[in-house]
Amino acid sequence: MSERVAKPVQPQTEKPKGVLAQSLSWTMGVIGALLVTIAISIVVELTGIAAGWWHGGHAAGLLFVERGYIEGIEQIPLISFKPVVVADHAEERVHAVVGSIYQDALGTQDSDPLSVYLLGAINITHLVVLRLVVTLFTLPGYLVVALAAVIDGGVRRDIRKYTGEHESSYIFHGTKRWVLPGIMGTVSLYLLLPFSVYPALVFAPSMVLFGYLLYVVTGRFKKFI
Repeated sequence: MSERVAKPVQPQTEKPKGVLAQSLSWTMGVIGALLVTIAISIVVELTGIAAGWWHGGHAAGLLFVERGYIEGIEQIPLISFKPVVVADHAEERVHAVVGSIYQDALGTQDSDPLSVYLLGAINITHLVVLRLVVTLFTLPGYLVVALAAVIDGGVRRDIRKYTGEHESSYIFHGTKRWVLPGIMGTVSLYLLLPFSVYPALVFAPSMVLFGYLLYVVTGRFKKFI
């Protein structure tokens, strides 16, 4: 009786996602991250009010100050949109959802202590949306920095290629893993800050770090393809 030879089990490989599936996955991830950010900001704001770290109008004051930052910017280079116009549209969408609730809470804040917390939650949501608009308008700056870093890094790579410099994949892979987390960490920190800060003080150092990392990644890309 012949014995059956067991065939090796072929490991199942996942099929790569299509462009539509990847786009949908990224979109849902961004929306989920935004909702989590708003939830954390609301918790921090309400905790600060309850603990006496700041007064009930803390979020409204931040909203007023950072609205002034946007109004001080006439137009962003490289794009035709004005930040204040985009901010107005974003706030209109928020008002369309919670406008009536906000007005009711505003009218009862003297008699109902819980209205202060409700106003704080709504105002901090407005603040996160406003900061998100500012974040979107920083993207052209990242693109300019990326272009300069890739060009300089490409020149550095060619020098390595024609001078026979040592090849190190460790530096390439070690640096590459920090490029996107650096941007995401900056955006998350900016959206969650419980105090007002001028956007350039947050994003300018991030752009410098992003450009340096991208320069190293491009310059350390393998010499021969």
